[in-house]
Amino acid sequence: MTDWTTLDRDLEDVLVGLTKRFAMAMVLIFALFPIYWMFVVSMRPREEAVSTNPNLLLDSLYLENYVLMWQRFPLVDYFINSLIIALTTTALALFIASLAAYSFTRFSFPGKATFGGAILGTQMIPGVLILLPMYLLFVNVQTNVGLPMTNTYHGVIFVYTTFAIPFAIWMLRGYFANIPASLEDAARVDGCTRFQALIRIVLPLAAPGIAATGMFVFLTAFNEVLFASVLASSDVTPFAIGIQRFETQTQTYWGQMMAASTVATIPLVVIFILFQKPIVDGLTSGSVKQ
Repeated sequence: MTDWTTLDRDLEDVLVGLTKRFAMAMVLIFALFPIYWMFVVSMRPREEAVSTNPNLLLDSLYLENYVLMWQRFPLVDYFINSLIIALTTTALALFIASLAAYSFTRFSFPGKATFGGAILGTQMIPGVLILLPMYLLFVNVQTNVGLPMTNTYHGVIFVYTTFAIPFAIWMLRGYFANIPASLEDAARVDGCTRFQALIRIVLPLAAPGIAATGMFVFLTAFNEVLFASVLASSDVTPFAIGIQRFETQTQTYWGQMMAASTVATIPLVVIFILFQKPIVDGLTSGSVKQ
């Protein structure tokens, strides 16, 4: 005899599985379509790029945009500026945030809860509210101290690091809390100092979380526009600001702008592919308490 209960249950499981796959496919299409459209526009002349009835499919290859974009603006300099700023910000933020997150999970000190809440509160303040005070602070430092801050690498890196550290602390705090303190105790019994235990035991175990946090910090610093539009220009113009110069008072060179965006996306995709495993491990390792 046919077991209708089992058959219904199997059919329900199949339908649930198909529904989940369909939902995931829709989310994936929604996420990838802007990237696809960026590439399609980069392969079209300006007349087709600004057409009111665009074709969603790529019917021809117009490679001239990839040639002209290098001639119009120094895109290589913009990209190098972004890499210098983003990599330095990531290194500083991870160094400071790792020590702070470790302290939060291993030590008790007066004002610990208040300090933790203050760190979280910084993420609730819109950046546009801090832009003008930050600019005035930079001007005062330059006037009174004689240290140039605007339109400099160290000025932009200082701003980005300031905003990246609280975010990095809260992400790394969960990863460090997931590492048993007994491992450090065993290392200290074997003769390690607390700092040596941190370097040799804790940080290697937290490497996936550090990699995931570093990727978020890097992408945030690389793509930031608001502060860079005011505090970074001339010799330190990052790519996110330099690419806007394809938009002039008379017209916008959409094909060349999208071509430049496509070229700039390739290294970021390669970096993500190379570090995909530690990033994915880091996104999941701190989510479950052992």
